Amino acid sequence: MKSRNRVLIAGAGIAGLATAIALRAAGFEVIVYERTDDADTGGSALGLHPVAVRALRLLGLDAEVIAGGIEVQRWELLSWSGEHIGGWPQTKVSEAFGAPSITVPRACLHEALRRALPDGVVRHGSAVAGFHETDAGVEVLLADGTREPGHLLVGADGLRSAVRRQMRGDTPPRSAHFTAWRAVSDERLETPGIATARQVIGAGATFGWWPLPGGRTYWVATLSDEQQETAGLLRRTGSHVHSSWDHARLADSFRKAPMRAAELIEATTSAQVIRTPIFDRPPDAGWSTARTLLIGDAAHPMVPTTGQGGGQALLDAVAVADVLRSAQLGDPHDLAARLRNFEEQRFPVTSRVAQAAWHLGRLHHERDPDQVASRDRRFQDTTEAEWLSRMGLPVPTAPPRSF
Repeated sequence: MKSRNRVLIAGAGIAGLATAIALRAAGFEVIVYERTDDADTGGSALGLHPVAVRALRLLGLDAEVIAGGIEVQRWELLSWSGEHIGGWPQTKVSEAFGAPSITVPRACLHEALRRALPDGVVRHGSAVAGFHETDAGVEVLLADGTREPGHLLVGADGLRSAVRRQMRGDTPPRSAHFTAWRAVSDERLETPGIATARQVIGAGATFGWWPLPGGRTYWVATLSDEQQETAGLLRRTGSHVHSSWDHARLADSFRKAPMRAAELIEATTSAQVIRTPIFDRPPDAGWSTARTLLIGDAAHPMVPTTGQGGGQALLDAVAVADVLRSAQLGDPHDLAARLRNFEEQRFPVTSRVAQAAWHLGRLHHERDPDQVASRDRRFQDTTEAEWLSRMGLPVPTAPPRSF
């Protein structure tokens, strides 16, 4: 081995690249193995909450990513009839956390992460198929039969992680029973002004849109399995292809939704749309062995209802570097203790976020008309202060009543 502090990372998504940057800054030698031949710049766009932007600040990348996105100043929720049922000024959240909430093209974030790493750190076309630990180190087995030695393996290889499979067994992920279609359109849905993110929630269907630089719009449509069945969109196989036939039926499914949802879908070509059946895993402890650690979606995949998956991956990266700072990875007992410390820090946070996303996803895709009406009333009765408290801000204490 070239050094006594060599970290091997499986996966060059957000979690893997950000962790490589953070660990290199902490003095570790890092190699990232990515199964695909090219950089993963798909995924249209994503939202980054202020805490995720603060994580980017620690990586030295916040200014670049903020410049490539647009700050969201307000959030609004609408019923299927177009009635305002909730909302909050996102600027108050940003001020409280000292960082903006932004929507950014996924390619912009990914490219910023890649540019922060020297050539040769990321090895494309190298899929990690398994690993073997000893007291002295860990060896990864690549799909082509190559073996690579290191002192720590970080599994950042996503929902169906090969590293997780060897550690925890081949348990299938949990279906959320809805599918998301997402794309970036050149169509401007909003008039220029306060940058507002909006989401419509109906019966087994949602439609959200976020502003992007250049007058573009990022949109996400979701349908429950039952609604897909009705529309003829439910897949019986694992195909993620979104055909022009599918595209027309998707637009028809949102024809009665407010705010030109169907028009925005039709202004986007089918080739621009990414179809993703949604899965997660119930929060489950046990992310590490003596020399192997799971992070990101390999450790805590979550449904995208709250838009926190990418941000939590960034927070994992800075937390890994923090717990490993000044570590000598040759000491198996010290390393194992540090990996446990990482999980003790991150498991409660990610579990809370993942559970909230799961329950909100179920609530958003409720289909019973009475339950939908009750849900919308509950949202409408939620005060702005309560919405802000869910974003992490304290609820103001009510003044005492005078008698």
